[in-house]
Amino acid sequence: MFRLFRLVMVLAAFPAAAAAQGSAIINPVYRRAQGLVNDGNVIAGRALVDSMLSVAPPGSNDYAEGVYWRAVLASTASDAEMDYRRIVVDYPRSPRVEDALVRLAQLEIARANYDGALKHLNTLITDHPESASRGRAGYWMARALFDKNDVQGGCAATADALTRTSEDDTELRNQITYLNQRCAGVVLGGPSGSTETSPQNIATPKQADSVAKAPDKPPVNPQVTTEPPVTTPAVVSNPAPAPAPPAKKTTPAEKPASSESTTDGGSYSVQVAAYNVKSQAAAMAAKLKQRGYEARVDGVKAPFRVRIGKYATQAQANAVQRSLKAKQITGFVVQADTQ
Repeated sequence: MFRLFRLVMVLAAFPAAAAAQGSAIINPVYRRAQGLVNDGNVIAGRALVDSMLSVAPPGSNDYAEGVYWRAVLASTASDAEMDYRRIVVDYPRSPRVEDALVRLAQLEIARANYDGALKHLNTLITDHPESASRGRAGYWMARALFDKNDVQGGCAATADALTRTSEDDTELRNQITYLNQRCAGVVLGGPSGSTETSPQNIATPKQADSVAKAPDKPPVNPQVTTEPPVTTPAVVSNPAPAPAPPAKKTTPAEKPASSESTTDGGSYSVQVAAYNVKSQAAAMAAKLKQRGYEARVDGVKAPFRVRIGKYATQAQANAVQRSLKAKQITGFVVQADTQ
């Protein structure tokens, strides 16, 4: 209960413009009321809201606006929830409906009712597909999915939320990016250990409209792994050769040890991630290098693939892939020159 109460007070402290996502013009009286509550003058702030409600025609958008601010400045979570639900049900055309749905989801997450939170967020996605609140809704959807231990769903939600969040909304983008660290080493869209040459199921923002509907082609946007480095059997340059021993005459039965490389043909790598944004792929590769991996970014256009090593044989690459899997880093073997 204390957690719900604290969440209500945090929501009340949000700047009004951020709460509305720029979807409505805020009456100066409500700005004043919010300022009073934030400064500790709770009774006076709520009295201002009540005075606005007393003169607004019931059933009008002005009345819905008063109900919204009464919820924002409510003293208890149950009072806030009651008014947010009233806006959603009784005032479906109010510009506050979208924000009310997000706030209802936040209250459900605070009480660990993640399915209830996802229901509110999916209602927003279904009924308001072009909402300016979609980025914020995606962030809270990811929070709920991660708390349900649905890592792939959470990663898809963070990827979609980033595509729907303006570059100017630095605070929200930072929150999404921080949450996205849970996607370390997660490659969406294929089973662990897949040997396909490239994951072709990376969704566009419109294809990822609803994480809860488990899209067939979720976007891929993993972040840097936090696992300790593993020593990979990478091909390294040898120092200056020592004087060669006398040549040994081989019999027809003897084969050079390197014949395996000519059998498989070409070189091989382990792909651990793919991004739609090149800078994100480069950031992951840089952090992998800091941890001892021979990581790089392949591809001249999306998806940009993060790959480790260039091995002479597929067997070597398979060995690295298995060692990465043991560290809970999902990857699969590809030909190094595959774009």
